[in-house]
Amino acid sequence: MSNLLERTALQARITQFDGACERGCAVHALSCTDGEPLRAAFAGARWEIAAALEPVPDRPDAVDGRIAFRAAEGAAREVAVAIEFHERTWSREVFVLLPAAAYNGNRYPCRHYKYPPMVHEPADIGPDAPVLVSDVPRLNHEDGQPSRIQLLTGDLTTPAICFHNPRSGEAVILLTEQASPLGNHGVTVEESLDRSTAVLRIEAPGVRRDTLYTMVNTATPSWDRGADWKAGDAVTLRFRLFRFPAADVQALYDRLADVRKDLTGPVTFQHVLPFSAAFAIAEDKYQRENWNDAESYYQVGTHDFAAACKYGDWQLGWVGGGMTPAAFLMAGQAASRQRALRNLEWMFNRAQLPSGLFWVMYSRGAHCGDGFDLPGTDRWYMVRKQADGLYFLIKTFHVLHGQDAAWRPPAHWATGAQRLADRFVDTFRRFGQLGQYLDCETGDVVVGGSTAAAMAPGALALAGQYFSQPEYIEVAEALARQLDERDVRSGITTGGPGEILKCADSESAFAMLESFVVLYEVTGDAHWRDRAEAMAAQCLTWCASYDYAFPPNSPFGRLDMRAAGSVWANVQNKHSAPGICTLSGDALFKLFRYTGNRLWLDQIQETAHNLPQYLSRTDRPVGEPPAMRTGYICERVNFSDWEGRENIGGSLFGSCWPEVSLLLTVAELPGIYVQPDTGLLCVFDHIEARLIEADGAPTLECRNPTAFDATVRVFAESSADARAILGQAAALRWPTRHIPAGATRVMALRNAT
Repeated sequence: MSNLLERTALQARITQFDGACERGCAVHALSCTDGEPLRAAFAGARWEIAAALEPVPDRPDAVDGRIAFRAAEGAAREVAVAIEFHERTWSREVFVLLPAAAYNGNRYPCRHYKYPPMVHEPADIGPDAPVLVSDVPRLNHEDGQPSRIQLLTGDLTTPAICFHNPRSGEAVILLTEQASPLGNHGVTVEESLDRSTAVLRIEAPGVRRDTLYTMVNTATPSWDRGADWKAGDAVTLRFRLFRFPAADVQALYDRLADVRKDLTGPVTFQHVLPFSAAFAIAEDKYQRENWNDAESYYQVGTHDFAAACKYGDWQLGWVGGGMTPAAFLMAGQAASRQRALRNLEWMFNRAQLPSGLFWVMYSRGAHCGDGFDLPGTDRWYMVRKQADGLYFLIKTFHVLHGQDAAWRPPAHWATGAQRLADRFVDTFRRFGQLGQYLDCETGDVVVGGSTAAAMAPGALALAGQYFSQPEYIEVAEALARQLDERDVRSGITTGGPGEILKCADSESAFAMLESFVVLYEVTGDAHWRDRAEAMAAQCLTWCASYDYAFPPNSPFGRLDMRAAGSVWANVQNKHSAPGICTLSGDALFKLFRYTGNRLWLDQIQETAHNLPQYLSRTDRPVGEPPAMRTGYICERVNFSDWEGRENIGGSLFGSCWPEVSLLLTVAELPGIYVQPDTGLLCVFDHIEARLIEADGAPTLECRNPTAFDATVRVFAESSADARAILGQAAALRWPTRHIPAGATRVMALRNAT
């Protein structure tokens, strides 16, 4: 155990706050591990501090710690207590990871732009544009300046401070809990001016000194306060510290994926709404409020939003748009399918430019760019939207062919899809990248240097396979290698959303995972499967690993919402969200099948299962007055107070892209997955199931505990078959079973493969 702490000085601290001033009392905590508490007089109280450190069974690289603070006598006002870890072998090369809040410490040049931030300075534009962040919590990229990130546990998907030190070849993971009776813990990383040392701090209650973060503003005056203590008041800070050899940043991600639930424990599920019922509610809402019959496309927003704001009308990718037809063609009713086909026809007939790029946005008879109307950006198109568009077009072709083996895309559809693929190939050949923004007329990279094109390798690989075009696959692999070597292996993916500059984000991470999995499926090269596992470990840092305790009187607190599996947006927009923007996450399910690694299966189960609970229903409206209308899902799962303390568990403004994530999740994932030969059973749907044996054959017993009838898709296969390539539109091959509300059904699995 001493070896784990030999590079760290561990101490307890008591801090009193008096307006802008603070004064502290530090105690060397390792000297009080023999059962006798240390005593200190400070801030009007006499304190007892007791520490306990012990090894962790089955975790030889970890130590458990508990530091108890008690006001034995007297009273103290505005006081916080903390445990501090003083790292004495630090440098600016240390990669600091605060899950969902800081990647490489967000140590990049900053631009102080209002929302939505958009580059416009000449030095920030061009193929070689630098990585820039908006005004988010970050370590200072300038030497000799104060450098500190101060957050609360509500800013993180996992309450943890992690780092990789390339000089020592070590990594550290410091896990803690969400809160104490005093409120959420504080989580701080503070560097010395010369960057040779650093302090990692866990504090109760969390007090952000001087300022805190609100949207693109780290200078908001802090509203945090210390606690008032009376005699007998006590609080205990619990932590688990890992220190282990790590050759690179990926080793840190891999270990964190294994241990991130160690203190918070396994999550529990509640069954509220079966997948099929959720799909039906969302589908009905989309037909009623999102279908533009005059133009023949699905709007990303409702009619009232689209009428008031162009961003609510047509968008190709990112927030729904071109993904929606794929979901309805896979699992929708006849009317939805017909509209989806009309949507595709509109795209190929109306919405493609001579350059091969599709319109990224369209409203009231005009298409426009992605530059938020900044002068000079009218031709800027997000490459991410184009990559989403191509990917889902080819997926849709697979769906239609899977439903009718004789189906072939109309000639202008095939030509249109290939024109977009050709544009990607041409741009990559000329620029060696696809960048972040493209000129819509020339295909030139106008802003480069991000992971925004992460979906493009998967899209090109699928197109190459579908159209028998080896060049598409060749470029797909070359682009994937470039993004992998520059970004993934550095531990940070950036630029997926269009309004965060190049802050780290989950959307580029999950798109990169999708591309790696597709490349493995298309090429059979195990290299891409291995890179998918590395990427998946990074993706898990964006996923809530436990059920955050929402304020009891918040909208989510009253509904007992389970936050585990929700996916954080990015380090700027500090909210989690119901699902992956904008995917089903079936790449994680496929990756589990190809590797046998339960981490990936468990993660997609948490994300998929918890998605329907966010759907506002007539019998269970979500929000507080006014509640959202039936069929709405908002993107906000707020743990952070970035929009105000009153909006934790709230800020539910209305219909948003997670509705499409829900539709895709139900369309592409099984409700129940089972391997009868190994006994593995994973239930994604809101169904109770168990494996039994009947008449000598493996049988599935399913009970529907909800008030809604369920049609459940069951995917049964042997463990040997699980290594086979699944490919696109696989869900069309899985049988469904109807289970009425409250009923139990038994089904043989012999013919369910």
